[in-house]
Amino acid sequence: MGSEMSALPNLPFREVWAVDFEFIAPPGGRPDPACMVALELRTGRLIRLGRNDLHALSQAPFDTGPQTLFVAYFASAEIGCFLALGWPSPERILDLFTEFRAETNGTQTLAGNSLLGALAQFGLPSIGGEEKQDMRDLIMGGGPWSRDEQVAILDYCESDVRALGRLLPEMEPMITTSSHRLGWALLRGRYMAAVASMEWNGVPIDTDTLHHLNLNWESLQLGLIEEIDQAYGVYEGRSFRIEKFEAFLTKANIAWPRLDTGRLALGDDVFRAQAKAHPIIVPLRELRHALSELRLNNLAVGTDGRNRTLLSPFKSKTARNQPSNSKFIFGPSVWLRGLIKPEMGHSVAYLDWSSQEIAIAAALSGDDAMWKGYATGDPYIAFAIQAGMAPEGATARTHKDTRNRCKAIVLGVQYGMSAKSMALNAGLHEAEARDLLLRHRETYRTFWAWADQNVNAGLMGGTLYTRFGWPIRLGFGANANSRSLLNWPMQSNGAEMMRLACCEGTETGLKICAPIHDALLLEAPRDRIDDHILQLTGILQHASELVLGDGRTCGIDVDVVHYPDRYSDERGEVMWDRVMSLLPEVNDVLAI
Repeated sequence: MGSEMSALPNLPFREVWAVDFEFIAPPGGRPDPACMVALELRTGRLIRLGRNDLHALSQAPFDTGPQTLFVAYFASAEIGCFLALGWPSPERILDLFTEFRAETNGTQTLAGNSLLGALAQFGLPSIGGEEKQDMRDLIMGGGPWSRDEQVAILDYCESDVRALGRLLPEMEPMITTSSHRLGWALLRGRYMAAVASMEWNGVPIDTDTLHHLNLNWESLQLGLIEEIDQAYGVYEGRSFRIEKFEAFLTKANIAWPRLDTGRLALGDDVFRAQAKAHPIIVPLRELRHALSELRLNNLAVGTDGRNRTLLSPFKSKTARNQPSNSKFIFGPSVWLRGLIKPEMGHSVAYLDWSSQEIAIAAALSGDDAMWKGYATGDPYIAFAIQAGMAPEGATARTHKDTRNRCKAIVLGVQYGMSAKSMALNAGLHEAEARDLLLRHRETYRTFWAWADQNVNAGLMGGTLYTRFGWPIRLGFGANANSRSLLNWPMQSNGAEMMRLACCEGTETGLKICAPIHDALLLEAPRDRIDDHILQLTGILQHASELVLGDGRTCGIDVDVVHYPDRYSDERGEVMWDRVMSLLPEVNDVLAI
């Protein structure tokens, strides 16, 4: 028995298997397993299987039932290989990546969150990073490999498994401090299996249109400048001229943020905020993004026409997913979502929780007035009425301007924005934003008492937890700011809600293509989409009830697209139409 063997006395499982796969994964493609090594950590039983051996098996060569604990590091990769091999997924998954993130969230790690980083944190030996990269390069080359190379790949895979065997005993006391703590860990492992399922499914993409966009992108950019810049006059060729932009701002009477140097602030975050406050800026912001940041060929699309990339679960402090903005179809500009198109005979549905963060704030703080406002279906006009800015019976139609101002404040509070930021976002005077923020504090006193308590606890070194145990630890003297702490409970509990829904949805056999912040993209045959929507709606409501408590649920909005139509986000419709109008080749194809 190797030195990494341990009795693991506090893990209530008959067997504990540490498992690692090596696999090939082309951009946008599904994993192709190259080998697997598994080690039972109590007995020392070792299994080493190459590619041919793996594909000869109809199920894993060890028990995967509820009495066996499956241990991995970033388990979605291993479960993706299970899916590729057609093996039933393990029922109890402990992912040491998610638990290392949970233990260190909000604090500084020695060497990041990789397996090597976790080993370094606990002072455990590991192979060098350069050696690891060399082996990954060999594997991703795809073979064929010589006999010696196959043995080397298996040895490398085994080294990671034995590293897990050393890491688990160090982390076990943290994971098993209580039944709740272990249960939370297993729930996170369960979500990693859901992640593998969603990454396996991918998002259906109109590859013909994407191909034409890529072929014509340079000429399209010039065409977009010619069309859009007519309203601004700020470009010379492909170059954005600051002096011309200043002249436009003066003529349009738009106040624009400046850097300490006095120069205009031109970051995309500033353009995004200004576009919300001044709709005239929206086309220019989209144009700048398309010219400077957008790389269409970065979208990870497999040979089967599906967009797949790592969802990167638990990467953020709130445990939200953080997929690559350039590789994920929901990452770049919203107009590109027009590339999402169901396959023939199929439909996709976009289901999202209505004002999820407001519901979480109201329920977890116990603010009955805020919940009452949320329950009306329009929390923004409800705030206006409750704060005395609109009469009873006011609606979004009768008090549009008042509602828009209140919306900026209600949403700004959820993101911990200052009055200055809220004013910038909504095109308000800062004094008006301060007054609205004060009215929010007076109207929702219970919420603010709860929020201030969370902020103070975090700043004083306390640990905050979600409903299902995701923590943030800042420690005394940490570089924390009150705005992020105010927002953390809403975002992190929203992530819990999403994870619960993804687990239940994928486990019941629904084809969920992707999670998108507070929404899910569902796919089904057209004649079954309504039933699947009904089923997923119930799952989303149940997940929200588990987080909100007291029988409260979030409302659900649904948008359905049937083949041959394509998905469309209303925020990007104008830009999509502009681009398509400059692509006669696409129009010819779509007409066939």
